[in-house]
Amino acid sequence: MCLAVLDLAVNVNTSSKLTRALLYIPGKLYQFAVIVRNALYETGYLKQHSLEGATISVGNITLGGTGKTTLVEYIARYLSAEGYTTSILSRGYARKSKGQRIVSDGEQIFSDHLEAGDEPALLASRLPGVVVIVDEDKRAAGKTAEQRYQCEVHILDDGFQHLKLKRDLNLLVIDATDPFGGGEMVPLGRLREPLYGIHRADAIIVTRADRPFDEEYILNVVRKVCGEDVPVLYFYHSVTGLRDLKTDEIALPQQFYQKKVVAFSALGNPEVFIQDLLHYGMDVVLEHRFPDHHYYTQQEIDAIIQSASRVGAQAIVTTEKDAVKLIGINFAEIPVYSLQIEIESDDEIRLKSLLLRAITKKKREKKR
Repeated sequence: MCLAVLDLAVNVNTSSKLTRALLYIPGKLYQFAVIVRNALYETGYLKQHSLEGATISVGNITLGGTGKTTLVEYIARYLSAEGYTTSILSRGYARKSKGQRIVSDGEQIFSDHLEAGDEPALLASRLPGVVVIVDEDKRAAGKTAEQRYQCEVHILDDGFQHLKLKRDLNLLVIDATDPFGGGEMVPLGRLREPLYGIHRADAIIVTRADRPFDEEYILNVVRKVCGEDVPVLYFYHSVTGLRDLKTDEIALPQQFYQKKVVAFSALGNPEVFIQDLLHYGMDVVLEHRFPDHHYYTQQEIDAIIQSASRVGAQAIVTTEKDAVKLIGINFAEIPVYSLQIEIESDDEIRLKSLLLRAITKKKREKKR
């Protein structure tokens, strides 16, 4: 039932009074189920399990894009550079496979976006040296990472609600421009669980903090639920280039100033993608939006190409998350680019300190 309600929230417009009335009872049932489940774990009635290695969870309290995947990539890259054998454990949302799949052993990629899901496939392609495993049971995935690849650190991708597995650092990611999903749980709002669930966070990561937002409101909510001791860190992303999907050559975003482009994406928050293009002066003459995690067909891409030709576009632009799902797709002669982004912050040192302290603490506990 929970997954059905989540899918419904993504695909249904809840702005009309009739729709809200029809969804009220399913929404309350879902809310009750989440509250009971959380209470069973918090009271110890349902058991949490631990992995041998340090476990770092990165997750959301809302549906839709918050920049979580970019943060997971940043953390995995940093820890790998520090010499830790690192794994990313993901459910692999919307993948076509079941059970456990080794997406990457750090040296070779074994699963494409259909078997792994788009986000794990993207992470595997961008993180050589990092093990990526998808499994509905993240504990089982972690065991495989430890026994087969001797991983010392695990990053739970989208792990905030995965209460079955204990974590040594619980990072909650919220979007500065829509931090709490309207204050209502799905399907009437975008909250995955009641707002008080943020009390489980060891740190709050506010993404897109370079955009206008109500910082006082966010801090008031966090302090009310979590107290004064939970750190709040601010991050944002910047565009570093656009990759030509045919040649892999990287162009500077400034080269697209005043160029007519057609944009397409399948994201939780596609508006941020469009704002990035507009920020660099691109003339977005047409936009195609698909549901989050959508798998493209050649027919859909052909329709996008035809529309680009019709409006006189000079290029088609998509995201890196979408680009991993376009292998084998024919784009004819029109150039197609994927937007390259990376995360930045004045709080990088604070985040790195939290990560290293959690790993060190876990090592000390193992020695006892």
